[in-house]
Amino acid sequence: MIFVSLFIVLPDSFAAISISPLKYELTVEQWKTATKKIKITNEWETPITLYSSSEDFISGDNTGQPKFIKPQDQKSTELSLANWVKIKEKNITLDVWETREIEFEITVPENGEPGWHYWAVFFSPWVIWTGKVAFTQRIWILLLIDVPGKIVIDWNLESFKIGSSVEQNFVEKDSFDTLPIVFNSDFKNNWNIHLKPKWKIELIDSEWNILRNVWKETLTSPTGTFVWEKMVDYIPINDVEWNVLPHSNRTFVSSWEWFGYSVMNPDGTKKVLFKSIEEYYKDKASENQAYLMFWEQIRSKVVTKEITANFSMFYKSKDINQKDFNETKKFNIKYTQQYIWLNVYVIGGVWALVLALLLFVIIVLPKQRKKKENELRQKLMEEMKANQKED
Repeated sequence: MIFVSLFIVLPDSFAAISISPLKYELTVEQWKTATKKIKITNEWETPITLYSSSEDFISGDNTGQPKFIKPQDQKSTELSLANWVKIKEKNITLDVWETREIEFEITVPENGEPGWHYWAVFFSPWVIWTGKVAFTQRIWILLLIDVPGKIVIDWNLESFKIGSSVEQNFVEKDSFDTLPIVFNSDFKNNWNIHLKPKWKIELIDSEWNILRNVWKETLTSPTGTFVWEKMVDYIPINDVEWNVLPHSNRTFVSSWEWFGYSVMNPDGTKKVLFKSIEEYYKDKASENQAYLMFWEQIRSKVVTKEITANFSMFYKSKDINQKDFNETKKFNIKYTQQYIWLNVYVIGGVWALVLALLLFVIIVLPKQRKKKENELRQKLMEEMKANQKED
């Protein structure tokens, strides 16, 4: 169960309201009625009165923020729930730490349009001091109702762009000197149901190696509660499963900033640290550097590496098979890379030694041999002359 607290700032105190759940997604057939409850707790130090209201909502912009529409301002009743939902308690007063369950009913009429319909109920606390009424911000519960019937899906990936963020504005690029790199995906939903598209971006270098541990993926429970995060070999998009409402666009923005890796703490627990692209390829090169020969050395250079962003997307909706979409884009990134090269000093020394040895064998050694032979011949001749004189 998800709770949220609303704090109201007053001159010398705070008010707080806890409310759950934050969203209902229900299937209700035509002519049927469904009953649900909202749980509200007053966590403030004094009783508080809440006033309820309701409005339909649509997608407000491409970030997915809801835009609320009052019933009198609704231009079309196609998706409206204004006349379908009844709240049993319009206004309630809660004592200190009192919890109240507010019941509401959804009744779908005979001509209820098949597809999804969207509605929100608001609770606004009013607090009176110094004889004046102070209006505070309101908190809402979202209600998404699916009316079974003929569903036609019409969706499209409007764009998949790669670039960087400059003063909070996206600038499309295909060459980068540093991280982060921003991925901008615009999804359009043209029909009468909301979708939860999910996709991932694998990064593949020019050696066809998938880059490892490039981002974290959020894991949630079926009710949407955060469970934990894990390092993955891709960049997940919409892993928290945000909706794209009917007849709307939603832009999902993600970035690649670093490489993650786990280390062990002294107490046996694990923590995640991060490395740059230079450190990533340095560590990969170190696997070979451990076997350096005496004539090799490690050097650095600025390289440009081509990276392929392999984009794959899917979505699932009620009673409809999974749909998939794939696209690839390439970009370049420059960084300093270490590599193995010949040690010219060692090799020069070895060649000098070899040359000296050759000179000794070819020139010096024959001369010494000839000199010794001459000395030996001279000595033999002197001995022969000495023997002749004696005779």
